Amino acid sequence: MDFNSLGENSPVYVVRKRPFGFLTGTLKAKVPKQPVNPYLPQAQQQPIDVIVNVGGSDESIPGVPVGMEVVEYKGSYYSTTADGAQQAISGLMQVGRDGIDSQEYFNSLITEGEKALESINPQYAEGKRQARVVRELQERQDAQDKKLDEILSFMRELSIPNKK
Repeated sequence: MDFNSLGENSPVYVVRKRPFGFLTGTLKAKVPKQPVNPYLPQAQQQPIDVIVNVGGSDESIPGVPVGMEVVEYKGSYYSTTADGAQQAISGLMQVGRDGIDSQEYFNSLITEGEKALESINPQYAEGKRQARVVRELQERQDAQDKKLDEILSFMRELSIPNKK
């Protein structure tokens, strides 16, 4: 069932890309587009502008082609069928899986790239070594500060006279 064959108040499934969301709206109106060429016969179906009410707000989708069950517009998919919404959701999930898979590749690219730069460029290697030393020293300093705070707190407790 396409947008042209839907009646008023028919359900329209809405899948938002970012942030992801799944909503159900209703068809509020269909507005036929004016024919581009006045010499073409009127029997040809023209694209329509669709207005969908989603959560109390009207959303316009301009120029929906004849025969379309799923339309992507401004970061959302609008579908006349649950199957179309399922396909849109499955497609977005696949994009997410592909992103996770590519993240592993990019992490290894950075790690291996740093190793290659360290082997090629002694200045880069020295800079990385110095950064590691500074980070380790900072971690040791933080641990010592924490221990010192604990000792001072304990000493304050000891120096407070008992109240009876």
